[in-house]
Amino acid sequence: MIKLFIPKVAKSVTLPLALAAITAFSGCATVNPESRSAYDQTQKTLANQAVAIITDGCIVRVEMGKNDIMYQHSDLAALAMAQTIKTRLTEKGIKVSNTSSPFVCGTLTKETLTKMDILITDKAKDKLNTAYPVLSSTNKFDTVANQAYLNLYTALDKKKTEANKAKTTYTALGLDNNSLNSIRKIEGTNKAFVSMVTGSKPSIGASLVLGTATAVATGGAYVSTLQKGQNYAIYLVNLETNQIEWVKTGVVQGNVFKMPVDSSYTLPKMLDPLYAEQK
Repeated sequence: MIKLFIPKVAKSVTLPLALAAITAFSGCATVNPESRSAYDQTQKTLANQAVAIITDGCIVRVEMGKNDIMYQHSDLAALAMAQTIKTRLTEKGIKVSNTSSPFVCGTLTKETLTKMDILITDKAKDKLNTAYPVLSSTNKFDTVANQAYLNLYTALDKKKTEANKAKTTYTALGLDNNSLNSIRKIEGTNKAFVSMVTGSKPSIGASLVLGTATAVATGGAYVSTLQKGQNYAIYLVNLETNQIEWVKTGVVQGNVFKMPVDSSYTLPKMLDPLYAEQK
């Protein structure tokens, strides 16, 4: 039997794949007349009340045998996404009551985050991250509030596939009542657009080693290197009924890894099919 040698860097690709799973889905349901009617009703509801925007950014650089949380990039990506959503909602005549970006990589588990290195700024030296959650630069919440937002992201992670593939418009969120009430009080509304921006970028060395590992493992039949990816997901959450009323996923255009980070993004048809958008 031939034993295959797979370099350790192969293990580090599991995080970028996990990040992609947070925001990328397949098999989106076609908008049927029943769903369209529900979306139209949701539009009317949104026009008559303010909404909140809650965002999270998680930009990761894949190194040989480890992954680096790019803190500054992640922090600013969340703010850029908040501004992007706010601008588009305002164009639709929707009032935004509050915006919050509590964490960096708030969608990742404690086990994952505390095994990663963190790069505070683009030019800083990386070091092992020991914090969970990793608070954003704008986080002024107490422990109870932070736990409520963590619970929200955990609930969304558990329901993301169901919400994206649902044949009906709404999906039960399953968030506990204490978290629901805490977030409703902070955000000042029952409706929240909750979003994640995720990105993974392999270093040159990681890409080369991964390509070699894949070639060896497949006998050279298929060679693949880890590609840079950047995605987003947006959920419309009803904090009163504990439901996901709409979800949209897509690719972030531009380059989330460059500095300075963009203050907003160009996301074609970002609100479709909740709002039928041509561009």
